[in-house]
Amino acid sequence: MDLNYYKFKFILINMKSISKMLKAKDLSVTAQRAAVMEFLHGNTDHPCMDTIYAGVRKRFPYISRATVYNTVRTLTRAGMLQEVLVQQDKTRVDPNVTRHHHFKCVRCGRIEDVPYGILTAAHVGRHAKGYHVEEVHVVMEGRCKRCR
Repeated sequence: MDLNYYKFKFILINMKSISKMLKAKDLSVTAQRAAVMEFLHGNTDHPCMDTIYAGVRKRFPYISRATVYNTVRTLTRAGMLQEVLVQQDKTRVDPNVTRHHHFKCVRCGRIEDVPYGILTAAHVGRHAKGYHVEEVHVVMEGRCKRCR
């Protein structure tokens, strides 16, 4: 069997799981939502909206930028994605919605996930006298392993 058969089979399996995820959040399954989810599935690069748009557009050349933005906004509100604010002028998107922090490399710009356990709300709450800390979102900056 050729490579196209396996690629097609992977896409079908992936589409079934994406369909289940959307339905679990009471969202209708649309080609646009499926395309955005497919692009982000397993993506650890924390892409910005322009990158998502360019990636989705490769498979759906007629999709509009507004449709991609609105789809990402809908999926974020549904808890399927989260926004990562690591720069004032650019929102990044993270398909990992579990609790975690982020590390931004000041040299190459790479953004990586950091385990939540290294700095939890409980840790901060012990030192933030007079405050009841419920959640902590940290973006650390420095040089990544590649750029040291």
